[in-house]
Amino acid sequence: MKPNITELENQLENAPDQKARIDLLNELAWAIHLDDPTKGRELAELACELSLNGQFEQEPYLVGQAESLRCLAALNNDAGQYDKALSQALQALEFLEKIPDDSKIRTLRIGVLGIVSWTYRCFGDYGIAAETAMKSLKLAESMGSRRLEAAMLNNLSVIYAEANDLPSALEIGLKVLQYNREAGEVWGESIAWNNLAMTYLELGDGVKALAACEESIRVARENGAESLALTALTTKGEVYLGIKDFITAETCLLQALALSRELHAGSDELQCLLNLGKVYQSQQNDEAAQSVLVDALALSQASNDRRGEYQCHHLLSEVYEKRQEFEIALQHFRQFHALKETVFNEGTVKRLAGLKVLHQVETAKRDAEIHFLKTIELKREIEERKTSQASLEKLASIDPLTGVLNRREFFNCGEREVANATRTGQPLSVILVDLDHFKQVNDTYGHAVGDQALILTTHIVRENLRQNEVLGRYGGDEFVILLPGSGCVQAQHIAERLYGKIASQEIATPKGPIVITLSLGIAELSQTGDSRLETLLAFADQALYEAKRAGRSRLAVYTPSLS
Repeated sequence: MKPNITELENQLENAPDQKARIDLLNELAWAIHLDDPTKGRELAELACELSLNGQFEQEPYLVGQAESLRCLAALNNDAGQYDKALSQALQALEFLEKIPDDSKIRTLRIGVLGIVSWTYRCFGDYGIAAETAMKSLKLAESMGSRRLEAAMLNNLSVIYAEANDLPSALEIGLKVLQYNREAGEVWGESIAWNNLAMTYLELGDGVKALAACEESIRVARENGAESLALTALTTKGEVYLGIKDFITAETCLLQALALSRELHAGSDELQCLLNLGKVYQSQQNDEAAQSVLVDALALSQASNDRRGEYQCHHLLSEVYEKRQEFEIALQHFRQFHALKETVFNEGTVKRLAGLKVLHQVETAKRDAEIHFLKTIELKREIEERKTSQASLEKLASIDPLTGVLNRREFFNCGEREVANATRTGQPLSVILVDLDHFKQVNDTYGHAVGDQALILTTHIVRENLRQNEVLGRYGGDEFVILLPGSGCVQAQHIAERLYGKIASQEIATPKGPIVITLSLGIAELSQTGDSRLETLLAFADQALYEAKRAGRSRLAVYTPSLS
């Protein structure tokens, strides 16, 4: 249940000493961080400062620091500042390892691990996110706390949904709802309904999705949780957008936008503006789409939300392209590409550093546990753990829908191939593949048909590649093929063959068969001048944009005139 804010404020005014003041500041910061993130941040920062000064100047109050960092990490996640969130959460974990264990420390550790899991999910590293969530869930189960179990299962439900394992997401989401009800956690119940709404939408059940949204809003408002009501109202707008009821979607999103501004919830405001841009695009109202997306871009830049910023540039490039303002469209597309690469590359460094800390924290415990298991010859349990670890490692490198390399693993392989080509002088080319009008396929025929198109495309591509050629999912409906030993001419032949094979396949839908066509961009490493994978992909991206600008359903080869 939500703490009594007034009571906490009264206790804070009468705190008997510095330690009690720090504890109450942290408790109050956590209690209000969703409804009033600005004040929550101020209180957490003050608590963190006090835990290093005064009587704690020589020996910092580590519990106070860890609690402050947990709150700040959660706030930075909500604000889209995922690198800061990860750094603060990992620092909190390091502090907690230095403190004698008790129920309070275990509860705090569970919460921090949950934040780490959520941050990796925001980065798109679902394998690491799932592994961390499972660790925190195991700790919660050992404490017998339904409330904590529900919170960690909620993370897993969202991770599975975004990794496209919707049946598992639904099963876990329903369990989260049950556990929150058993624990009397009305905030958790509202969040569970909201997440179920998104899962139902992805499963194609708009009726259940809307019903779940209404339940989330009802529970939130009956318990004075306007921030949660805002989240559910935004989701409701997304559901109406997903079922193509654009008029109602606009109404819901405008209501959510007004509420987000009233609550000074910048990340929710940005999400509303982005979704409104998509609504207006679907309504062919390019002027309105441009207006809200320009507002969204300004907001993302002001809050330094670079993920939101590159989404704005991407949508604006589509709007200007449709209006045949190709020069402005290209400018936004280039900014989208540059920002996306920057965010991904910087995020990779942070994620790897985070993994190092996580493994340092866990290594001693794991080694001791494995030694114990070996000593008592529990070989079966050891093998089960090895199998589980192998499954998690596979989840971390493979795109769950198509079975090809995910973006992170493709970049790992790509860097090795670039280094090898540079060392040996062998040619290396890349083909960037984009499914034409994929958004329209999803909107018209549903996500199941869209998924079928992605699976069919990757199946045909894999069947027609040599063993040393690399296929990865670049993002959304974009795939990337790396061709060691092939120059531009050979890459063009391969691209033409793949284009023809995919265009000859029909996909059955309830509305009749459809055919998927491709736009392809080709570039060669020798064209880059700096032998960098990022430059090679950027050149292929420019060629792909040229193919799309020329009408799609074709291929284009990079030339310096495209830069």
